[in-house]
Amino acid sequence: MSNLFNNKFKLLLVLIALYFLLHFALIYLFDTVDIYIQTFQNQLSINRIEKLFKLSNKHQWLSYSFLPIIVFSRIIYSSLFLYIGVFFTELKIKFAQLFKIALIADFVYVLAGLAKLVVLIFFKQVNTLEDLQFQPLSIMELLNEKTVDPLFVYPLSLLNVFELAYFLVLAWLLVGIINEANKEHPVKYGKSLQLVTASYGSGLLLWVLVVMFITLNLN
Repeated sequence: MSNLFNNKFKLLLVLIALYFLLHFALIYLFDTVDIYIQTFQNQLSINRIEKLFKLSNKHQWLSYSFLPIIVFSRIIYSSLFLYIGVFFTELKIKFAQLFKIALIADFVYVLAGLAKLVVLIFFKQVNTLEDLQFQPLSIMELLNEKTVDPLFVYPLSLLNVFELAYFLVLAWLLVGIINEANKEHPVKYGKSLQLVTASYGSGLLLWVLVVMFITLNLN
């Protein structure tokens, strides 16, 4: 039990460290006063924009401090909905096991962050802060954002290759856990994918609805 906890803790530390590096790279390369000026030049004076930029830099540590909380919360969220899905089956799987596979699967989002960084550096012209708000290989990237209702920007951004990969990796990891715990009745990958779709998919849908509700009220 101690080794299992240590392994998960080490994985979590590595995951958070990678997110820190990606976040630092984005800030270092693109969080510049020129981008702030181009973003707010039609709304604020240059003097106020420079003050806004300095204020943002001063409180940059907040984004780093919240990053581990966001990552841990997302893993717990995925684990919880997987556990709820498993609860309504005859399978016997512990929450700790589901937490571990959700932790491992989260490395898919590190790849998504890396892909985003590569696109921003080599393929995308970054003029404003809005240019940083995109998800690579998503449906949203195939559309003109100006013609899309703000309510649907997040759901369309979520329809991407990496989110699909997350589903597939979760199912691949889950089938190993299921067959290890239920050796007499092994299941195939398709069954595991159905369980992930029904459980984690429900949690993802709930999250999308919450974001859409917030977006609707803000607009």
